Amino acid sequence: MTASCRFPAGCGSDPVRSDACSGCAPTRTSAAFQALLSRWDIRQRFGKLGEPGSVAVTERAILTLKEEWLRRVPILRRADHLEQLLNDFALDYNEYRGHMTLEGAVPDVVHSGQHWQRPERSAKALPVRMERRHFAEVKVTAFRLAA
Repeated sequence: MTASCRFPAGCGSDPVRSDACSGCAPTRTSAAFQALLSRWDIRQRFGKLGEPGSVAVTERAILTLKEEWLRRVPILRRADHLEQLLNDFALDYNEYRGHMTLEGAVPDVVHSGQHWQRPERSAKALPVRMERRHFAEVKVTAFRLAA
C-alpha cells in the first residue's frame, strides 16, 4: 500500500505557515483510504494550524467517548470487547443523543433527511412514543422517539 502526499487545490505548497488554512495541510493517506472516503462520501477536514479549538466538535466527541463511556468500564478484556464498546457508543452518539451543533437533533435523523423540529422551551410534556435502550456495561440508558 503506497501513501500519497498531496496539497488541496489553491493553497500552494507551504504547509508550515502558521496562518495556513485548514485544508492546506498535506494529506498522507493510502489510495485505499482515499477510495474509502470517496465511496462513503466523506470529506476529510483538518484543523487550522496554531488555532486551538478549530476542531472543537471532534475534540468534544473524543472527550465524550473517554469520559462518559470508556472510563465507566473498569477493565477492557480483549480487542473485540473494545470494539463492542465503540459500536455501542456510536449507536448511542448517532441515534439517541441530541447534539447542540444540530440544535438538539440526532445525527441519524439529520443525515437521513428526516424532518426535525426542536421542541419549544416551554414544553411540559414528553412525547408518548419513546423508545428506551439500556447499555448495561457502561450503565447508560438512552431514549429516543419511537418510529
